[in-house]
Amino acid sequence: MASKIKIIFLALILILAFFLRLYRLTEPLADWHSWRQADTAAVGRDFVNYGIDLLHPKYDDLSSIPSGKENPEGYRMVEFPILGGLQALAYQNIPIINFEITARLINIGFSLLAIAFLFMIAREISGSALGLLSAFIYAVLPYNVYYGRAILPEPMMIACSLISIYFFIRGAFNFHPP
Repeated sequence: MASKIKIIFLALILILAFFLRLYRLTEPLADWHSWRQADTAAVGRDFVNYGIDLLHPKYDDLSSIPSGKENPEGYRMVEFPILGGLQALAYQNIPIINFEITARLINIGFSLLAIAFLFMIAREISGSALGLLSAFIYAVLPYNVYYGRAILPEPMMIACSLISIYFFIRGAFNFHPP
């Protein structure tokens, strides 16, 4: 497959994936896993309101229910809040749209990055045709469409994992695109 054709097909897959992930972009966080999305978004909103402090993330729950321990400061100690920091930075620099849309657009970007690197991994191992097929399937699977736009840390984690796998394959096996 010619190089330009591969790029065009990948671009079309990424455009399709982007538009699929825009579904219900402006809806409130009231869909599946809304409590987890609200908690993740709350960390970013607190960064916007009180300053970005990645080592002391807080959110809107002061109860002892999540950890079983008193939490009068509202600390949120789950994953490291890089995503919340990125969301806060983006919202502070582009305050035209609301915070939830900004957060969803960031995760859509990470989802598209994951699709591109999945293509490159499959291309390295099995060729361009399988790379495009892998990217297409990943782009249109309903589960991936939904979670690729949710305000959760998983889209960023998947993108970073696929990026590291790609560079591991390139470095460890000295593969080069066919």
